[in-house]
Amino acid sequence: MKILILGCSDIAIRRIMPAIREIKNLSFDIASKSKIEKKYGHKNWFNDYDKAIRKTKANIVYISLMNADHFLYAKKSLNLQKHVIIDKPITTSFKKTLFLLKLAKRKKLFLSEALVFDYHRQFKLAKKIIKKNNLNINKIIMKFCIPKPKKNNFKLSKKYGGGCINDMAPYAIGVMRNFLFDKIIYKNLLKKDNKKGVNESFSVNVATKKKEFYGIFSHNSEYVNSITFHTSKYIMELYRFSAPPNNKDLNVLFKSKNIIKDIKVKKDNTFKNYLSEVIEKIKNKKFNYYYDRILSDAKLKYKIFKN
Repeated sequence: MKILILGCSDIAIRRIMPAIREIKNLSFDIASKSKIEKKYGHKNWFNDYDKAIRKTKANIVYISLMNADHFLYAKKSLNLQKHVIIDKPITTSFKKTLFLLKLAKRKKLFLSEALVFDYHRQFKLAKKIIKKNNLNINKIIMKFCIPKPKKNNFKLSKKYGGGCINDMAPYAIGVMRNFLFDKIIYKNLLKKDNKKGVNESFSVNVATKKKEFYGIFSHNSEYVNSITFHTSKYIMELYRFSAPPNNKDLNVLFKSKNIIKDIKVKKDNTFKNYLSEVIEKIKNKKFNYYYDRILSDAKLKYKIFKN
């Protein structure tokens, strides 16, 4: 099986290409407007995105372009009978996401947003501990802040779909999907835009009858990446949660009045885990979970962020 990577983004270089190389019987083509074969030693490349989708023999198109281009090239790929994976956010609007979902269903093609933090063993261990010990979560506090991007970074561009909400809201939605099972009874969104009208930070508070989520996200702060689960018995903390590195061991930390327990988690490759699962599901033609995930995330995101 083969994947066509549309766009030579930083995440494509650091995470996607290495993950593909580690998966048996999986190869890739690249569509990039830079001379990728000279810089990275890869010969199967195209310098035109449309031509690449038409000419590649890849079964899957992985879209790693600017946010504003996700919808257009996902639509073109699906119409050319290609399975599609898209870097988060899947699109920049609720309507566009629903359009792609309906198109993928009609053509019986795989469609997924590559939000992969929940494919790390750190996350899986945390969920397992919560379930095994019947821990009732009453509050989740999540923080993901990064330094201000460089001046010409598309994340600062309204035209290209930049902004903190487009970039980081999928993480908040992913956590809510996993842990907030009840009907939302309260929501509050506070956001700050820069002088160019691009969102640079936001905080979001969501509550159900039994649980509360509070998240702080920023494109203009010191680096922070953590989540804290408050239960009746413990506080459980995870660091490097939203974007776990694939080359470092991590931890799950428990705190209570009388105990502090630190569980080490061996390094893990989220993109390798995710892509391995995707390949299996495509071979078996089992797409319903991914369809349902896209729909539930889109509805929840629209309800809270209205985009």
